[in-house]
Amino acid sequence: MNLVDYTVAPADLQKDRQLIIELWRRNLADTDHLEEKYDWHFLNNPFGPGQIWILEADGQPIGTTSLGMRPIKLGETVATAGVACDLAVNKVHRFLQPALMLQRALIFSAHAGIRVIYGVPNSGGASVMKYLGYREFCRVHRYAKVLRISHYLQRSGRFGAMIPSIGRMADQGIAALQSIGRRCMNGRVTQVLPCFDERFDDLWSRLSSHLQALTVRDRQFLRWRYRECPLRQYKTLGLLTEDESTLLGYLIYYAEDRSAICADLIAPGGVEDLDSLLLAWAALAWGDGLASMSVSCSDGGLAASLVRQGFSRRSIAPAGNPVRMRRHEQCKTLFTHERHSATQPGIADGWYYTEGDSPY
Repeated sequence: MNLVDYTVAPADLQKDRQLIIELWRRNLADTDHLEEKYDWHFLNNPFGPGQIWILEADGQPIGTTSLGMRPIKLGETVATAGVACDLAVNKVHRFLQPALMLQRALIFSAHAGIRVIYGVPNSGGASVMKYLGYREFCRVHRYAKVLRISHYLQRSGRFGAMIPSIGRMADQGIAALQSIGRRCMNGRVTQVLPCFDERFDDLWSRLSSHLQALTVRDRQFLRWRYRECPLRQYKTLGLLTEDESTLLGYLIYYAEDRSAICADLIAPGGVEDLDSLLLAWAALAWGDGLASMSVSCSDGGLAASLVRQGFSRRSIAPAGNPVRMRRHEQCKTLFTHERHSATQPGIADGWYYTEGDSPY
């Protein structure tokens, strides 16, 4: 039996671009817009070019993994975080050793300026991160709210010819309940915002004193992450004072499979502002003909507000019963690897994590 000689080397982002994209095309689940994704995330990131490593077997490239750069606020300091992504290995080499070699290379040869590495992997990637000593920082649960019951009745095929009338009555009831909740905005207005202007910088300056650990959300980052992203079309819903001079919060979302999916939600003013944004988002999603709303986040005040607004938690934490896990959607886990510094603070117990902190 011949032993395979595995080696890992850092990629040249320009010279190895096509090779990496071909490895992605063979091995990633989502293969849409790979060229645009590569250029946006690794070459044109205003917070620094990414890093990519290539795995070879007997001299032939068979896998890759990557780090994208994100600015992160830790206490009063802004540092650089690396978000681990795009672990892609040819099928015949998908076992522990190749994945471990890639992830070890990522940890030990990432740029010296990277303060923390993080990721929200699938179950296979989670096993590798645990083995290498990543910290299981927190659970990331998904919360959902139905807007149109008729959509799900049609998909289920139950009730036969009665589906249209039952669905119509149920949808009208949900719409009536939402209109009651929208009546009072207490001097606030909501509107879809076409761009990220100076009001977002002002909000960030107020927000950054509230939370100890979160990725930076100034207008430069938001413009790159959402306006320039080639993978999705995002909408930004702003919560403003009545004269529209001050931004009190925002919600960024996209539509997929008739669901409105929240990428980011910020409202430092508290529960009332969060509720106003969620109610306005429900009205906007309903008007767009969408059937449900979905938010993924770490536990905390946002999760409590979602439940209060009629969202239900759809994911469960890992359990010992594999049959139960197969029947239910499993929550994700945020893993972190800190590169300790005597002069910079570490991550405390809380990280305000939303889907926008994912690589894509």
